Amino acid sequence: MIRRNILSDESVRQQFISGVLALKDPARFPWPGQQGLSIYDFFVSWHHQSMMLFTPPTQRDRNAAHSGPAFLPWHRYYLLRFEGYLRRALGDAEFRLPYWDWSADAALSDPRQSPLWANSALGRFTMPGAWQVRVVPAERGLRRLPRPRPLDRALGGAGALPTREAVRAVLRDQVLYDAPPYNSTSNGFRNQLEGWEGPARIHNSVHVWVGGDMTDSTSPNDPAFFLHHCNVDRIWHAWRLRYPDAPYVPSGRAADTLAFHRINDALYSVFRETRPVTPRSLLDPRALGAPFGRADRYDYDTVADLRA
Repeated sequence: MIRRNILSDESVRQQFISGVLALKDPARFPWPGQQGLSIYDFFVSWHHQSMMLFTPPTQRDRNAAHSGPAFLPWHRYYLLRFEGYLRRALGDAEFRLPYWDWSADAALSDPRQSPLWANSALGRFTMPGAWQVRVVPAERGLRRLPRPRPLDRALGGAGALPTREAVRAVLRDQVLYDAPPYNSTSNGFRNQLEGWEGPARIHNSVHVWVGGDMTDSTSPNDPAFFLHHCNVDRIWHAWRLRYPDAPYVPSGRAADTLAFHRINDALYSVFRETRPVTPRSLLDPRALGAPFGRADRYDYDTVADLRA
């Protein structure tokens, strides 16, 4: 099955919107044991928890899903689980998440005028009453708002959308996946794409450009999060096609201080998986390993635009 550009397929765009609205409804998709919260809020919480779990806990840089090698496989895992719920909500076993090609919007004279932000698309989530934020970060854990509030965005207020050439440069020039010390200071493709290093600050810069809720640990409160990370996943897929022999690192023999990030480590999860989900099992979306089966496999409509 194919993941497509959300701006090139009206049907997929409306399916995505309908699906996330369904998952946000506690009556249709409740978060078990959390009265008034939805399975969508559950996914927001999972992302927040991943950022609060530092590995090792003696530092405040690398956590279970960011600033380290597992950044890409963990988010692939996260998207796959969310995508599965979307298929249930839509009753469509072939639905796949669309992606937002923010590099195309970067070429616009004013990216804020992209059709993505129209009221018929993602703009509807900032309309009064259309979408409510129920959980936000707290000093200790997650805080449930006594009164839900509207989604907050500040398009273009800071940061910049990465250009096509910036993305192509990373794909062309970074031949290693990652390198010691495997954190936000590392060399390699993962950190250049995540955006702690490199002039374009690729992934991080998009969060900053969207602004508002997208800048918090609860960034999935904004449905744009899923479209953004789907494009990040597409870029990782393009890099692996370009450098198929480049190994994922660190290996399974690396120090315990790299827990959650070694190739055979179970990725941080809030699901009771039948088999651990590891970076190794997620390296190829066209041939995903257990517990993801044939019905979960996917490819992208194109990566040709990413080739330098």
